[in-house]
Amino acid sequence: MKKNFSNDLKILADEIKRRPILTKYLTAAAKSGYICICGNGSGEDGTGAVISEDGTRLLCGKCQKGYSNIDIIANYLGVGTTGKDFIEVIKFGCQEFGLPFANDSPVKNSPEIFERLAEAQNNLPSFVKNQGGKWRGLSLETLQHINAGFLNDVFFPDAKKNLPAVVIPNDSGGVYFRAIEGKFHKNNKPMATTTIFLPPADSFDLFITEGQINAASIFQAVPNPKFGIMACSGTSGEKIILEKLQQLKNNGKNFRVILAFDKDSNGAGQIAAEKIVDSLTAAGYTVCSIDITGVSDMDLNDILNKGDENLLRKLMQNALDLAADEFAKTADKSNKNLFGERADDYFTNQFQIDVSENQKFKDRKTGFSNLDDEINYFLPGVYIIGGLPALGKTTFALQLLDQIARKGETCIFVSYEMVKCFLYSKLLAREVARIETDNFNKPISGKNIYRLTSTQISLGKIHDFHRLTYNKALNNFRNDKKPLYIWEENKINIDSLLERIRKICLTLESPPTVCIDYLQLLTAGSDNPKNSIDDALHKIFNFRRETNCTFILISSLNRQNYNTEISFESFKESGSIEYSADAIWGLQLLLDKRTPADVEKAKKEIPRKIQLKCLKNRFGANFDIGFFYYPNCDTFIPMLEYGILNSAEENNENENGAY
Repeated sequence: MKKNFSNDLKILADEIKRRPILTKYLTAAAKSGYICICGNGSGEDGTGAVISEDGTRLLCGKCQKGYSNIDIIANYLGVGTTGKDFIEVIKFGCQEFGLPFANDSPVKNSPEIFERLAEAQNNLPSFVKNQGGKWRGLSLETLQHINAGFLNDVFFPDAKKNLPAVVIPNDSGGVYFRAIEGKFHKNNKPMATTTIFLPPADSFDLFITEGQINAASIFQAVPNPKFGIMACSGTSGEKIILEKLQQLKNNGKNFRVILAFDKDSNGAGQIAAEKIVDSLTAAGYTVCSIDITGVSDMDLNDILNKGDENLLRKLMQNALDLAADEFAKTADKSNKNLFGERADDYFTNQFQIDVSENQKFKDRKTGFSNLDDEINYFLPGVYIIGGLPALGKTTFALQLLDQIARKGETCIFVSYEMVKCFLYSKLLAREVARIETDNFNKPISGKNIYRLTSTQISLGKIHDFHRLTYNKALNNFRNDKKPLYIWEENKINIDSLLERIRKICLTLESPPTVCIDYLQLLTAGSDNPKNSIDDALHKIFNFRRETNCTFILISSLNRQNYNTEISFESFKESGSIEYSADAIWGLQLLLDKRTPADVEKAKKEIPRKIQLKCLKNRFGANFDIGFFYYPNCDTFIPMLEYGILNSAEENNENENGAY
């Protein structure tokens, strides 16, 4: 070989460095120039890299380094710039600039194989003839189709250790080297795919195997295939595969990928296949993985090499059928993502599951007989309770949760307004009254002893008359161990609250019922309360759908509606509440006339006559029902249970007020 330069590779390297920068091996143009070897310029904020004034250096504005053609070639080949890699880089650079390569120390099984490929292909017929007409079950025609060649020590005296060998070129000028004896095989860089066959059609399925010999085996077993066949270099070639597939795509090819890797006993092939499937799927390709042989440590060429070409052909047809099924599933999944679940699929796969889930609540009751008669089933949903001050919104909701918890259902009362000592005192006051009498209108035993109120309980003011019943009520709560919890919250954060409830859901067989007192306090400190309520309701509603929890949200009313019939407009930020809730219950005084004087007079009555007006019911029809509300013992009693009772003529002090 005639040499224009010294045999010293350093002189060649210096010459390559002095040549214009090989910009075609930089990733792509970036905002400010080129994407640097360090990756700068690949993101939206990248500063990019530029070419030096003399055109021989790549300069980066981020890593502050300058790169020569040597660095760029090494980066492109995926190698270093020392030892054997350095020789490979210089050889590549010489090919780029038309320089004669000079090297006094050839490296075994490295780029010199490229120079011998022509002789190797010429020597192939004699080799195959000496093998009885086939090598590893592959005919001369198949081997010539994939441009294979044969090397021995006559053609490559410096690599006697691993010769004789068959070499197969890849799509980027590298070769696959396979020793005839022993198991030695190697892919010489540049690493790349090897395209065995592409059909003339623009749309086709593309098999990608692990190794060129497996891919060639498919080509031989299936004459005139309607699918494409490609090989990758080993099990770590997702980047190489992606580059080749993008090239095919750019050439107008439309294809689905069938990954046909070996089933190794150590699991390496399956793991690699899953990784590549994930990479191709993320890149937007339709892909599946098929185990063609179904036997561990038996690849496609093993079958062909045993003379079972017909068996391999049948296995390939099975693989195509399996792939078609997988692609149909993928298409169906894609359609479901786009259209949602079709009616027949829902009735086939999900309907009975949902019905079974709903059946868990078929016997669930609120504990208020008249309310249960109207709603029939207390289903999971978002229920909003609104009413004027002093009409017992908190008391009603707390009593409802207490009654549900008595049936063993987990209930959580989240209070942003009242301390939990006072809320627990409400429970005790109602229990004491329940034990002492069912007649809430009259003084106990005719004596001038009033009801034991929650305020008195919270202050420890227990009259001797109530001492026994108080102790009994207290022991009842201590021994019942019913799953009722009261959270006294001071941090307004709907996200952290829902996250805490989510963790609780994971520990329970059935989701809890949660009351939040009250909705408008979730907007504390917000510049835009309406948007804050919208956001809170949206998160609560989505959370309910995910977990099947039941939410009871207490809401205040607009002041301008205090003396009018309750309606949607009565609720603060009524638009969001109206459209987000599954049910809206409004508590109002049961009056013939609603003048300010009538309202104030009715508030002072014991019991107060309260109407629960259902303004919205996603689970059925709207309704109106009545309650007697005894604020002196924090108790709601359905009117239909005891008939219409007359208000007591006692002048009972209501120490605890109404909430």
